[in-house]
Amino acid sequence: MTENHLKLQGSQLGNPVKGAEAIIRQVVSGEGPLRQLLGSDAHAYATAKVDALRANLEATAQTADATDFADA
Repeated sequence: MTENHLKLQGSQLGNPVKGAEAIIRQVVSGEGPLRQLLGSDAHAYATAKVDALRANLEATAQTADATDFADA
């Protein structure tokens, strides 16, 4: 994993300078999201993860309460 990570140096989609500027802008403004995604690839991965979680939530919605106490 480390070797693969090191191979990415200089070939990643994101521009580190632009990333640092975006972080500084957010900190200075005091506003923005709790977690800032940097790069279109990060946004795509996060979106895919949210979609997978949403599908899991929907798939278990009908059975989620099956383990609740009867009086809950």
